Amino acid sequence: MNGRIFDITLADYPRLEGETGDEARIMRAITDCEGGVLYIPKGVYKVAKMLEITNCCSLLLHKSAVLRAVKEMDYVVKYDAAASYPDLQECDGHLVPSDDHDAEDWNLFIIGGYIDGAGLASCLCLNSFKHFTMRDVSLRNGRKYGLKIEDEGSMWTYELVAQNLYVKCTMPGLGGNAGISSNGGDSHFIDCVVVDYTIGFELLGGGSNRLTRCHVWGGPIPPRAEGELPEMLIDSVNYVLSSYDAILTDCYADTGKTGFRVTQPARLIGCSYFNNYTYLMDDVTVIDHEDGDLLVTNCMFRKTSPNATLYRGSSEGVIWRDNILTGGLELPR
Repeated sequence: MNGRIFDITLADYPRLEGETGDEARIMRAITDCEGGVLYIPKGVYKVAKMLEITNCCSLLLHKSAVLRAVKEMDYVVKYDAAASYPDLQECDGHLVPSDDHDAEDWNLFIIGGYIDGAGLASCLCLNSFKHFTMRDVSLRNGRKYGLKIEDEGSMWTYELVAQNLYVKCTMPGLGGNAGISSNGGDSHFIDCVVVDYTIGFELLGGGSNRLTRCHVWGGPIPPRAEGELPEMLIDSVNYVLSSYDAILTDCYADTGKTGFRVTQPARLIGCSYFNNYTYLMDDVTVIDHEDGDLLVTNCMFRKTSPNATLYRGSSEGVIWRDNILTGGLELPR
């Protein structure tokens, strides 16, 4: 026993003659690590072709290991976990997991490091999982997404446990992107921070997703033209809640044109909204309620700009309870 918590290290897979990037050696290591844990040491790794993981290889990255796109591609890393439940059956014309759990791998993960789209690629896509853990990962400069859950071709996604994700853009020209975009369900996002994506979180499908102590904010990336808002604040939405029965607890919508856009039944518990008027964004809306029953309780919403609005919607199906409103915000009549 060597005490290692991984099976293979990328340090044992050097570039071969003629290779100028790192994607080929990373894929060699992934291929050899079927069902195991691949460790990626400290360093910056140039990725010119999408890394596709389909063999249940989990990734453990040094905190300063960086997978960085150097050419355009869909994602830096695309993980499809269908092989974690090999016994499939047909249902309504689709392949879905059977009820035989004996052969399943419920312990797949990506932990640590940076995945950098560098404005050339989205950072990470997770497909076809039944349980997956992400922790302590930073996702930088995703062209379209920081993290995408259930992209085209995914057949089953639920039970992602994501903790301490830092999803941030630091470069201009990426307006219109989303930090975390999910079509999956039954997932938990804990202590995740999204900075300077046009959309922070968007929950688009599935149901029963839970967000706890998540923080979305924008503004540092400069305007594209003089007199405009900072790029990521144009049409910005901190949280899009379009999956059934989303619960946000102690979440912070910080400096977005819209704080919470709600189109399905949802609950906001202990959440906050604040607009940093330093960026001169006005005419903001805390809650844009398009459809679905909505509970808003124990929240604190602050008005910091002249034309801020607490609520837009019909007020039907909304319960307001024990909230703190400051700066002249008023409940709808």
